[in-house]
Amino acid sequence: MGKDAVKTLEPDICAFNAIYSATTGIIDSHALMSYLFNEGQRHGVMFAFSNEVTGLKKTSEGYLIAAGGDEFLSTIIINSAGLGADKIAALAGLDIDRLGYRLHYCKGDYFSISGSKGKLSHLVYPVPHEKGHGLGVHATLDLEGYIRLGPDTTYIKELNYDVEPRKGSDFYQAAKKYLPWLGERMLLPDTAGIRPKLQGPDDGFRDFVIQEESANGLPGLINLIGIESPGLTSCLAIARQVKGSIT
Repeated sequence: MGKDAVKTLEPDICAFNAIYSATTGIIDSHALMSYLFNEGQRHGVMFAFSNEVTGLKKTSEGYLIAAGGDEFLSTIIINSAGLGADKIAALAGLDIDRLGYRLHYCKGDYFSISGSKGKLSHLVYPVPHEKGHGLGVHATLDLEGYIRLGPDTTYIKELNYDVEPRKGSDFYQAAKKYLPWLGERMLLPDTAGIRPKLQGPDDGFRDFVIQEESANGLPGLINLIGIESPGLTSCLAIARQVKGSIT
């Protein structure tokens, strides 16, 4: 859509042109996880939180899983371990470098905008990074209607969820191009997340890996590797695909 149409839809942003995505939105991630947890329990799922998997071995009867000081046997393993998914794949005996499964930690910080409630009714994205590392510092809404800016893109070696206040200036410079009313003092450090990226900082775009590993000698092992944040909103579709891969 052109500039005038954008102004009608979102009077408080500056844009020469835009692509309108009618179905883009946000979800309540905590409510989603709570619902899936309760549904799992209702269907007999046994949860074992805060128990690190320390061993995964293929046997004639299935997979022997070592976790929390105990061992469990399963004929099917669904590896959806997020930032640790490549480590689980390696525990199973896969060569993660040969298969391209090694993950790179890519941190994204957020800054909230004080006094921003009601300024936007849609999410606003700039032109994404040319190599697909991220969508750029975009304006997203929280469940109460306030605006958060982010995430940015920073490759890191160790997990660290601190948000550095000094980054506020960079966020301001990026966002003021499409939020002309924004003031630098309106930005407050908010939260951070870390993406489990398959692509390194100098690589081209890599998509999710959803792979049943019979071809690599491990039937019944389904790897979900490089599942970044869209994996949360598409989790039910991913689950259907995983279910279809189980023979």
